[in-house]
Amino acid sequence: MAKPIRINESMKKKAKDEFAELLAELKMSDGTISFSKAFRYENATATLWLTQLAYSKMVALVTTFSDEVAWHGTAVRKAKNEFVIEDIFVYPQEVTGSTVNTDQERYTQWLYEFEDSEFSKIRMQGHSHVNMGVSPSGVDDSHREKILAQLDTDMFYIFMVWNRALKTHTLIYDIENNVLYEDCDVDVKIIGDDSMEPFLADANGKVQKKKPLTFRVKRTSKSEPEPQESLWDHCYGHGNNWYGQYEL
Repeated sequence: MAKPIRINESMKKKAKDEFAELLAELKMSDGTISFSKAFRYENATATLWLTQLAYSKMVALVTTFSDEVAWHGTAVRKAKNEFVIEDIFVYPQEVTGSTVNTDQERYTQWLYEFEDSEFSKIRMQGHSHVNMGVSPSGVDDSHREKILAQLDTDMFYIFMVWNRALKTHTLIYDIENNVLYEDCDVDVKIIGDDSMEPFLADANGKVQKKKPLTFRVKRTSKSEPEPQESLWDHCYGHGNNWYGQYEL
């Protein structure tokens, strides 16, 4: 469920009121007070579009490199809750099978190579977990916090973790609208992917799953149960007289 990024005045008031109610009835057993309050946005969702180029590049990176690899993406806001990742760029880095470390000097020089119009659209960071799950590590969380600390209040930023099974973990920090979208809140789509819909609809009409055949042995008396028999036994397991002993 989507969450707020910053606490606003109405959230502060709600938290204060609930804390005051807790204090009014509280009996401490060890002299300490614990209070937590979670804020959620009901039914808040986002759509993340990937261009064919961006999707192809990310798939190529996560399926080709045996070590972790990281990249930036240029992204734009298409609508209030719709975002598009346009292209992917790999930046200077040192990697192992489970870590990515940025070469800061080369990274800074690499950023200067972008035109201003492209640099302003670098709003995405992704990396692979190769053969592991896509849950972010403590290092991932720390790196994400450093990036978010540099963003202005009218920006957004997208984080993705991929593995070789093409599973993903997606976070969209929409700072302008104060919403954090995470995984199930995000519908990831590929631009142009709907061109396959007519083809798949036609194929679906032609491909049918074969229904299993069930054969039953005739009972010699009404008190005996009807045993199940395999197709092999039915056709081949009883010599040449099987057709006189069975019925469908």
